[in-house]
Amino acid sequence: MARTEREHARCRALEPAATAGEGPGVSDAAGPALAQKLMTSYGLEAGIYGKLLELSRRQGELLETSGDIDGCAGLFELKDELLRSLASIEEEIEPLKRQWWSQAVAPDRREQLNTVLDSILTTIEAIMIQEQRNEQLLLQCHGDVEAELGHIQRGAEMHRTQADDQPEPRFMDVRR
Repeated sequence: MARTEREHARCRALEPAATAGEGPGVSDAAGPALAQKLMTSYGLEAGIYGKLLELSRRQGELLETSGDIDGCAGLFELKDELLRSLASIEEEIEPLKRQWWSQAVAPDRREQLNTVLDSILTTIEAIMIQEQRNEQLLLQCHGDVEAELGHIQRGAEMHRTQADDQPEPRFMDVRR
């Protein structure tokens, strides 16, 4: 039976990194405890990805409604903090992921973990779609700024041209 793309993604999420060494927490995680630790960690990740999606959507709203590039850029620091949290969680669960494949885990626990992983994958897909949209909005804002700058430059040039074309006054008002 062929695996779907989502099943492959789930398997990749549970595969340990090739360069990771043994770390703390491997020996005390067995069977149900292992599944529970992974569920808890991936639950935390799901929450963080949800926050990342909210921030991406907020950036899109700022760009779409007001073209607020500075406000949009200000959210990058928050997103970076969340990404660092994700990296930390992944580092912590790396030893657990190595053990996952060697443990006999009940099918219902495995299915629960798959449900959490599906939720994470769905959120990541939504983040990617939103980020692509944000990129388009940012390009549009950039184009709008360039167009406005062009109008200002043409107006300034017209003003200079008109000022240069003005004849020198012939008469002076000496009534003062």
